[in-house]
Amino acid sequence: MISSVAISAAFAEQLKLGVSLPLSGPASLAGTSIREGIEFAVKQANQKGGVFDQDVKVFIEDDEGNPTKGVTAVRKLIEQDHVVGISGTYVSAVAAAESKVAKEYKVPMISAGSTSSAVTDANTAGDPWFFRAFPGSRAQAKQTASDTLKKLNAKTVAVLYENSIYGKSLADEFKSNYEGIGGKVVAMEAYNPGDKDFYSSLTNVRAQSPSAVYIAGLMDSGAQIIKQAGELGVQTQIVGSGSMMSDKLIELAGPASEGFAVSSMFEPSTPNKHGAEFAKEFRAAYKKEPDVYSAIGFDSMGLLIEAARRAGKPDGAAMQKQLLNMPDFPLSQGPDRTTAKFDDKGSVEFKVGLAIVKNGKREWLPFD
Repeated sequence: MISSVAISAAFAEQLKLGVSLPLSGPASLAGTSIREGIEFAVKQANQKGGVFDQDVKVFIEDDEGNPTKGVTAVRKLIEQDHVVGISGTYVSAVAAAESKVAKEYKVPMISAGSTSSAVTDANTAGDPWFFRAFPGSRAQAKQTASDTLKKLNAKTVAVLYENSIYGKSLADEFKSNYEGIGGKVVAMEAYNPGDKDFYSSLTNVRAQSPSAVYIAGLMDSGAQIIKQAGELGVQTQIVGSGSMMSDKLIELAGPASEGFAVSSMFEPSTPNKHGAEFAKEFRAAYKKEPDVYSAIGFDSMGLLIEAARRAGKPDGAAMQKQLLNMPDFPLSQGPDRTTAKFDDKGSVEFKVGLAIVKNGKREWLPFD
């Protein structure tokens, strides 16, 4: 007969991880795709025996893209579900709020799509508790500014940006970098998260006759902007931020998405061998193509699982130390041989690509 003490000891070693995502609300399209990548990483790990000889257990909370609900979600995951690591979240304002709670409890968080550099900037150098396994908004905006001017040959740009920590940081960084290399921003138009009507802003933009329009915001609004630009007959190159690298955007925007350019960290056609293997296995499991969101989720959860495995115990502080020393861990995003080499503020830098929609599909331009 197995004693209750033995059962309790075995159960205590089970790796419990949390997930906070916007599974409802304006950002839910991205959130549900990220969740698929996360669940796929857990499924793969458990098929290989799990961690500490037990299946990895995951608790998932819907933060609705709301900072207040995000804080409640993270507190529940830590205080009630006793998770030792969290994959989350997507909306940067929510990540900023949640990461303070995670740091307080010394539970490492790995971004599941939050891009704003402000969130990792808030980390103490050498002691980050919020990690991002891909470039932040500063690096993404810099690359997109260069690609817009040099690859798309757009000399003037109008910027439409979401009035949020994510949108504003991207817009400001894009403008600074674009003008720094010789381009000219002719208009800056803000919109609120969840807005549906962009006709007025697009009419103002059209009057400036820019060579391109740069959208700094989330996919849902981006699709509406592209669609409405087509309805207004705006014959201008449209460029989007990384949140818009999804087949769902093409579906929502329809024919107006033809020619749309977007900074991209992952495509199923990736030259990254680890990413290509992920794409192959995901395609077989889900009978559809993965996108950048599923890749982000896969990398985020995979890192937490591996950090626990290397730590040798389900302990947040021990896992954080491992995350700072995992430059050999391959990422599915970025160019070939991209790894989780976190800097002292918890971010990973790699070359961000550019994709163009042609015949209803994104084509990833070769990396420089």
